[in-house]
Amino acid sequence: TAPIKDPVVGLIVRIFLDAIIFSPVTVSGYFAIRSILEGSGFAGVKEKLSTRLFTTVAGAWKFWPAANVINFSIVPIPFRVLYMNVLSIFWSGYLTHVNSKKIATQPEV
Repeated sequence: TAPIKDPVVGLIVRIFLDAIIFSPVTVSGYFAIRSILEGSGFAGVKEKLSTRLFTTVAGAWKFWPAANVINFSIVPIPFRVLYMNVLSIFWSGYLTHVNSKKIATQPEV
């Protein structure tokens, strides 16, 4: 394949690939590791992925593309890593919040 010469097209492609490939994989990995470390095992992994994955990935799709556009277009190169690290702190807080929420279960009849 030929390299992308237009920087705007390259930015769009990077953001698209990040959203489609990287976000679902990392969010799934986060919930899997947290479930195992919390002792709920593979049943906990299945429960968290089935109840939290889509909404969390949708949150990532709202948060990270905007963060990346700002990072690649406005933030000076020497500060890009710092900028993304600060945003990662907030993203980690969001993931922790979603992970700790109780899931409403249907009452047994």
